[in-house]
Amino acid sequence: MTGTKRNIAVVLADTQFLTNEALRALLTPLFQSFSTVSTKAGLQQHLQKEGVSLVITDDILFDFGSISELGDLKKNHLETGFVILTSSITHLKIKELNDIGIRNIVLKTDDREEIFQAIEAALKGKKYYSGDVLDILLKKDGPLEDATILTPSEIEIVRLISSGLSTKEIAAKKYISFHTVMTHRKNIFRKLGVSSSPELLMYAIKAGLIDNIEYHI
Repeated sequence: MTGTKRNIAVVLADTQFLTNEALRALLTPLFQSFSTVSTKAGLQQHLQKEGVSLVITDDILFDFGSISELGDLKKNHLETGFVILTSSITHLKIKELNDIGIRNIVLKTDDREEIFQAIEAALKGKKYYSGDVLDILLKKDGPLEDATILTPSEIEIVRLISSGLSTKEIAAKKYISFHTVMTHRKNIFRKLGVSSSPELLMYAIKAGLIDNIEYHI
């Protein structure tokens, strides 16, 4: 990237002060317009009123209620590039982002050049994963820490177990039999190679199914 300012509007949607200031210092000399927002409403306002070419966001920390909200935003602004700049990511999260059309992902620990390459790719409508993100995608060895092998129903059961509900309570909540919940539970444990609820809980956190501040046992 050159030092000449380009007629491009960039919006950073992040809540971390240091991230905001660091990217402001890096990108303000390069782009004609650089703005920061801290809420989804603020981001939507920018996208509606200005010709924003690029959004850089950390979807985990930002004001998105779900991945589908980010997907709707992307769908409504097809001409805008989106870069995910996050502290950590899982294979499952990469797949979810890919499914909503976001294929430019870098980590906050990546170096300057990788961040710039992701930005350039997004502006050109091309995909870019940093080296560390690619390592996650290509990793074959070690414990599986994503939930792509689970069905949507099984993922929901995992979240309900992690929230502290008993098998009986889950059956009542989902209007299914106790036996059906037990069958789901056995299949989940078998697929993930875990043997207890605490192990399942740690798996769910690592796979990004739940946040580590949301659960209780």
